[in-house]
Amino acid sequence: MCGIIGFNFKSNNDKIFSIASHRGPDNTSKVEMGNFTFGHNRLSIVDHNSLSNQPMISECGRYVIVFNGEIYNFATIKEKLKSKYHFKTSSDTEVLLYSYIEYGESCIDEFRGMFAFAIYDKELDKLFCARDRLGIKPFVYYAQNGKFIFASEIKVILEVLGSKPNINNEAISQYLHYLYIPYPNTIFQDIMKLPPAHTLTYQHGKYKIKKYWDIEDYKGLYGQINENEVVSSLDSLIDESVRLRMIADVELGSFLSGGIDSSMILYYMQKHSSKKINTYTLGFKDAKKYDETSDARIMAKYFNTNHTEIIINPNASELLPKMVESFDEPFGNPTSLLIYELTKETKKLATVALAGDGGDEVFGGYPRYEAVLLSQKLKHIPKSLFSLVAKFTDFIPENSSGNHKLRRIKTFINSLSKNESDMYEDWIGYFSDNELNKLLKEYKAYKHIVKDVWKTQNCNNGILKSSIVDLKTFLPNNLLAYGDAMSMANSFEVRFPLIDHKVVEFVTGVDTKYRIKNGQTKYLMKKILNGKIPNTIINKPKLGLNPPMGIWLKNDLKKLIDEYLSKQSVKNRGLFNCEYIKQIIHEHETNKRDRSLYIWSLIVLEEWFRRYID
Repeated sequence: MCGIIGFNFKSNNDKIFSIASHRGPDNTSKVEMGNFTFGHNRLSIVDHNSLSNQPMISECGRYVIVFNGEIYNFATIKEKLKSKYHFKTSSDTEVLLYSYIEYGESCIDEFRGMFAFAIYDKELDKLFCARDRLGIKPFVYYAQNGKFIFASEIKVILEVLGSKPNINNEAISQYLHYLYIPYPNTIFQDIMKLPPAHTLTYQHGKYKIKKYWDIEDYKGLYGQINENEVVSSLDSLIDESVRLRMIADVELGSFLSGGIDSSMILYYMQKHSSKKINTYTLGFKDAKKYDETSDARIMAKYFNTNHTEIIINPNASELLPKMVESFDEPFGNPTSLLIYELTKETKKLATVALAGDGGDEVFGGYPRYEAVLLSQKLKHIPKSLFSLVAKFTDFIPENSSGNHKLRRIKTFINSLSKNESDMYEDWIGYFSDNELNKLLKEYKAYKHIVKDVWKTQNCNNGILKSSIVDLKTFLPNNLLAYGDAMSMANSFEVRFPLIDHKVVEFVTGVDTKYRIKNGQTKYLMKKILNGKIPNTIINKPKLGLNPPMGIWLKNDLKKLIDEYLSKQSVKNRGLFNCEYIKQIIHEHETNKRDRSLYIWSLIVLEEWFRRYID
């Protein structure tokens, strides 16, 4: 895991190359080739040899590469290439470089891993860039007025430019609606995110973006396979995925929540290790109902791991500026605070950990997938009846302690009178269009990515539709975004076996009835693990890694509301209507509405303005 930088001109500003050194503290280097300048911050995971430092130049001197990520099957690819190319290192970087030289742009089809890279061909004056299929590794770029700049983080591009582009107002609306800014947008105009599963080619002053993989191509591909064959094939795929991600020349472990995703990863890890697995669990000091340490302890004991419990009582007000600085743009999911604390503490013990992110999207774990099934059963009831029922939901008080269940139930009821795409958009969103119209002084229409992706699905199965929508929107823009930003802030690498693209392709291709069957979510995972881990773990309700934000905002973080959302602060910012913000705060404090994440998103936005604009 590293930081990459590149631009098509020369610069004497050396700060450009060190500003993202947290992503790679082991080495910082730069290379000039042709019209381009390349930089790299290295976090050494595989092959500590200095010859593996980047930017790496090919033996012929024609090509240079900067690469962030891991190619887990690099040894297999190397076997195909070693008779033709002379390898000086044991790194995956060199394999990636010579794969491009050998196969051209189609080399991307060979790679199994997480990556964002750029390769420059001096002879053709051509830059080829790519981002992994699921969007684990970030890639942002700027292409204006003859300048082309790319990097792992926005702050690097800002440093190269020496000035800040205008703010993207659509991105602010999207952020308040989703709690994140979806690709290709960033908070700044003209700085863009390369979408997952896309390549970018820059040549002769022009760039072209191309999709090279689409999960939708695998729908129904394995629909005729029976259940036993599905379970057996999936068992082998996940086993291989975990084994490949255990390759490292540094201390490696696993995040263990006590849930089924992390427990599955631990099960496979212990199969491939001759020594005890290191496991790390996050717990809360004063919020036991959000704490899964007791379940994690069961798994740690069952597999006799070297287990470490990291009990935190995070000071969110102190973490807020660190979080904003790490993202470079507003990001409102407070789970990011927990990942920051988890990786910060785990870094003292290891450099790499495996995690279960993506298990819900791939295997059918979210409660909203059950809601999809329920809504389909109710679709024959006249929508006018649901519109009538929805009028009474305002009288139902919500839990503002941080348990979002009541809010979600009300949202579900209120959405039943709508079509499927609008309904799912409501479930995913926070500030609705109607609320944004009241909140913003100047409301403008914005792109609703969830609804748009839903509408493009050529599929009648709601569970499969919602899974694909989440894999294309919620996972890369939210979970993987904070996974990268928060871990890299602590120079720590996180690997995600459950979203290996081979696993995702297979599960997308089998009959969707295996996602939720006999009332069981994640049916396939539970089928595989039956008899292999304790039943208490298999059958436990989903909790999820969520901080008690509602409690914090009424106690320790109350001072942030008073400061960041005071009438004077809101008036000075000039974006919002003071009275509506006052109403939101009142609704939260009186338990009328669960407004915890709405309020937190406004606090984060104000902190971002103070740090980046004021």
